[in-house]
Amino acid sequence: MSITVPSLVFLLDTPNVWRGQALAGTPARTLALAEHSHRAGAAVTMVLCDRGADYGTAADWPFDLALVHPNDFYTPNALAGLLDLATVDFVVLCEAESLVSIGRDLARLLDARLVYDVHDDDAAVAASLGEPAETVEGHATIQRVALRTADNVIVSTRNETTMAATTGVPSVRTALLPNGADPQQCHCWGPDANAATLVFLGNLYYQPNARAVDAIRSTILPALHADDLDVRVRVIGRGPAELTHDGSGIEFTGRVDTINDGLRGTTLALAPLTAGSGAKMKVLDYLAAGLPVLGTSEAVTGLPPNHPGVVVEDALSQWPARIAALMRDPTALGEIGRAGRRCVEGELSWQRIGADLVRQGRAWLTTLPPGPSPAIDNHCAGVPRWLIEHADQDALGDPQTTRPGQPRWLRRQTTGTAAEGRR
Repeated sequence: MSITVPSLVFLLDTPNVWRGQALAGTPARTLALAEHSHRAGAAVTMVLCDRGADYGTAADWPFDLALVHPNDFYTPNALAGLLDLATVDFVVLCEAESLVSIGRDLARLLDARLVYDVHDDDAAVAASLGEPAETVEGHATIQRVALRTADNVIVSTRNETTMAATTGVPSVRTALLPNGADPQQCHCWGPDANAATLVFLGNLYYQPNARAVDAIRSTILPALHADDLDVRVRVIGRGPAELTHDGSGIEFTGRVDTINDGLRGTTLALAPLTAGSGAKMKVLDYLAAGLPVLGTSEAVTGLPPNHPGVVVEDALSQWPARIAALMRDPTALGEIGRAGRRCVEGELSWQRIGADLVRQGRAWLTTLPPGPSPAIDNHCAGVPRWLIEHADQDALGDPQTTRPGQPRWLRRQTTGTAAEGRR
C-alpha cells in the first residue's frame, strides 16, 4: 500500500530572513516547520514575499523556494499562476490577516486545503501592551474569522488549542505542534561561569522584546552594578537605532551569522517578558544551547508544565537578586542548563515536530474531507501588526530581485526547473 506524501506550500511575508536563517520568532517557526517536514518526507515549497533582504542562493535553502513581489504575493490569481504547481495538498499561512484576505481564494485555485498555523494570539499581545479595547477586539475578531476559514489548524500552545476549540474548530481538525529547536545544529555550550555575561536574543522591532530590553537597561543592570556585581549584557538581534546603542554594560550585536555564535561564552540567558503571547523561540534557542534561563511566566508559555531549564520570576524587581544568586552558584547553573537541553532533545526537537506534521498531514488527507468554505469578507482583514510596526520604524526593504509577474526561484527541484530559472 502506498503511503501518502503530503505536499505543503508555506507562505511567509517578512524582512527577517537572511540567507536561509530566520532573524525573528515567526519566521524561525515557519522555516523550521518547512525544513523538518521536508526532511521527514513532505514535498515542500516556501513562498517568500520579497522585502529586499539578502536571500542567498539555492545552497542556503533545503526546500524549494520562490521569491515573489508583494503585488503578486497578495493577489491569489497571480500567485497561483506564477507557482505553477502540479499538486498541492495544504497551503499554510501563519497570519490571520493574510489568511482571511487571500488564503481561501489561493487554496481554491491550487485545489488545496487551507491551514492556519496559529503562532500567536494577536489579541493577547495587544492587550498585554495596553492597546485600546477596540484594537484588542479587532485582533480577536480577525483571528476568529481566520480559525473559521481554515480547513485545518496548527497551534503551538495549549492556550491556542483552547482558543481554537472555543471558536468552534473540531479537535480532529486541530494539531498541537509546539515550537522547538534543532539539537543537531545547536551547539550545547552550557553556561560559562567566568564570562559574567547575560544574554538576550530577540527582534527588537517587536514591542514585547523592546520592552524587555528597556527593563534590562533601566532596572535590572543598574541594580546589579549598584550591588558591585561585575556583569555585562549581550543583546542579539536587529532593532531601531534609538534602542540599539551600546553603553552602560550593554553590547548590541545586531544580526549574527548564526545564533550558535551569539550564545557562546555566556553565563545566563534572560527572558524578562511582560507582554506578548505564544511560545517563545528565544527560550528554545537558550535551552538548546544548554544555557540556564531566568524568565517570567510569559516566557515559559508553550513549554512543558515544569519548564525544565527555566527559573521563573515574575517580579522584575527581584531579578537582580536572582541573577546574583545564580551567578554565584556554578553548580546550579550547570544543572539547570543540562535539564533544558535534555528537554529539547527529548520533547522539543524540530526533527520530532516536523515528523509529527507529516503524520498529521497524512491523517487529514486520508481520514478527513476538506472543511466548509464559508463566504468571507476579505476587506475585514486589515494589516498585520508586524507590517505596521516595520513600516513605522522604516524596517521594510524594497524588492531588489523581483518585479510583478517575475518571481525568482532560488531552488526548484520538484519540477526540474533550474534553481535560478523562471525569470
